[in-house]
Amino acid sequence: MPASQTALLDILRLPLAIADAEAPDQPLVFINQAFEALTGYSREEVLGKNCRLLQSSNVCSTDATTMREAIQEGRAVTLTLLNYRKDGTAFWNELTLTPFVGHDGHAYIIAAQRDVSQHKQAHQHMELAQAVFDNSHDGIMVTDASKVIIDTNPAFTRLTGYSREEIIGHKPSLLSSGKHDQQFYLDMFDAVAKHGFWSGDIWNTRKDGSQLIEHTTISAIHDEQSEVINYIGVFRDITSRRLNQARLERMATMDALTGLYNREHFSTLLREQLRNQQFSSTGMAVLFLDMDDFKPINDTHGHAVGDEVLVEIGHRLRRAIRTTDLVSRFGGDEFVIALAGIGSVAKALKVAEKILKHITQPLELSSGISATLSGSIGVAFTTDLRISPEGMIDAADKAMYTAKSQGKNRIDIASHLENNQGQDAQTRIGRALAEDELRLYYQPIVELQTDTIIGFEALSRWQHPEEGLLSPMHFIDVISHSPLSLPFGQWLVHNAANTSALLWQHGFDVMIDINASQDQIESGSLNNALQQAARQHAPQALKLSIEILESTEFHELDIACSLLQEARDLGVQVALDDFGAGISSLTYASLLPLDTLKIDRSAIQHIDHRDSQRLLVSGIIQMAHAMNLRVVAEGVETQEQYEILREMGCDQAQGFWIGKPMPLDNLVERYITRPQPGDFALSPLKD
Repeated sequence: MPASQTALLDILRLPLAIADAEAPDQPLVFINQAFEALTGYSREEVLGKNCRLLQSSNVCSTDATTMREAIQEGRAVTLTLLNYRKDGTAFWNELTLTPFVGHDGHAYIIAAQRDVSQHKQAHQHMELAQAVFDNSHDGIMVTDASKVIIDTNPAFTRLTGYSREEIIGHKPSLLSSGKHDQQFYLDMFDAVAKHGFWSGDIWNTRKDGSQLIEHTTISAIHDEQSEVINYIGVFRDITSRRLNQARLERMATMDALTGLYNREHFSTLLREQLRNQQFSSTGMAVLFLDMDDFKPINDTHGHAVGDEVLVEIGHRLRRAIRTTDLVSRFGGDEFVIALAGIGSVAKALKVAEKILKHITQPLELSSGISATLSGSIGVAFTTDLRISPEGMIDAADKAMYTAKSQGKNRIDIASHLENNQGQDAQTRIGRALAEDELRLYYQPIVELQTDTIIGFEALSRWQHPEEGLLSPMHFIDVISHSPLSLPFGQWLVHNAANTSALLWQHGFDVMIDINASQDQIESGSLNNALQQAARQHAPQALKLSIEILESTEFHELDIACSLLQEARDLGVQVALDDFGAGISSLTYASLLPLDTLKIDRSAIQHIDHRDSQRLLVSGIIQMAHAMNLRVVAEGVETQEQYEILREMGCDQAQGFWIGKPMPLDNLVERYITRPQPGDFALSPLKD
């Protein structure tokens, strides 16, 4: 080829190669500089070589036939093939082959190349996204920025009854059941604007008018200028589950005859109200009511009439108290009422008198029978946060018997409230917290790919003066179900933050994990403690992670997510703990603002000799990584387990084989002051 023509082709930015169409194997006779840049091959390396040197060995037979026929017929053809550069990296090559005949009558093939890898990958991603969209069992709805529906998937039609053609162009309000007010939707989209998503339950209506309860996640899609261009709603039908759950909850919490709370649920609610007394010193009263001479009604008129009387008594009790008060049937003809924030025993006494006035009004029953009843009431009042629900109920019960013994249809006030053994334990543990008897022990967490310690989980212990070091089983339940929970959470954050800062000052990049309870998060107490710690320490020194048990059931998930996101805004990470210990839900995990997923030791302990367990753990790791979550394996007890987890791609691990929980002094000596050869090293700060 003349030098002038070669120079001209080298100027072109389009990679070109020319092959001899008449020679065996069709060797290359020319490549330009753009071809060299694209493939990494120099001219000297490829001239005279087979023109298919970039192709993989498994070229589609259809593509090979198409190229061969086009060359034979003397026509141009364009194909997209998987090719390889000199360094072995793959790329998608849009190859255009054009046969031509030179002045000398010799046949050549011009091959123009174009790297379309990004386009190909984008196309594959679009195909995958479309497949997910079309085959998802969850309903999906896409709107524009004005909330007008522009697309739905087949599951949407199956769940709502509306075809895609019927729904496009309408707003989602077409499905509205009317059960939510305007403020509900305003709050919903305020949450989307603030956090980028909202998740919760929505009551809607299908096309046929039937009820549809959806668990929905609504997300905002933004353009490069951060302007909202679309909203995507993904939902699943939870109607049957929700209604069955409501029915079962009612059976578990309500008295079947009167519809009042049963004994067990009343005690639970009373405990919560007593705990809430820490925010108010206005007092709590419990009233124990026993109907006087109720047995003769059953004996004379039968149990059906007796049941009707009890139902009417329940109605009258509801009318006599506030909607915020609790009323329950304890069994037989006994009823217990809880009055929160009542202020004084005198006010509680007035409520008791009002109740007696209501229940002593004559009864006209459906059978035509008339009856007049009376009752005896015992009143227990307290502003003492240490009293237990059982103590309150027992005191009111004893006062009721005193009223009955004095002539019935009377009220008696308990003069003394007795704490039970559980309350004594609460008092003792509260003193342990105040007197600095609680300790934090630290268990190392290792990054599997580097074999370095990147964190410690802070575990609480009680250094009891008489009984020695006690594990959490001796005190954590008492703390979790008492007013001690919030001050304990503040103590936990304070000590963990100090340890984090200490390690940072020694030049180590190490995270401290702390376990947070539901009430510590939902009350905002945890965030307050984190904000205080952020003011006390340098931002880069506060490396904390909050661990939430997978079994945690937040009362308001969206509020909890908002509070957890506020913690993340402070630089704190969030982990879902004990995943795999119960009925694990990746859906639940996807709703929380998480950074890490911790696999429970029960899922790890058999991976070294059970194939099924290895498959389970591997699946959890892959799904967590697809959600951009780090994975920590808990309970690693052997080197074999450690190596298996590393091969699976697990990010981090902790367990007795790596290191047992240790006090801070031992941690400093083992890893900072006197590190041992062959032991795991702390991750250093990066420059």
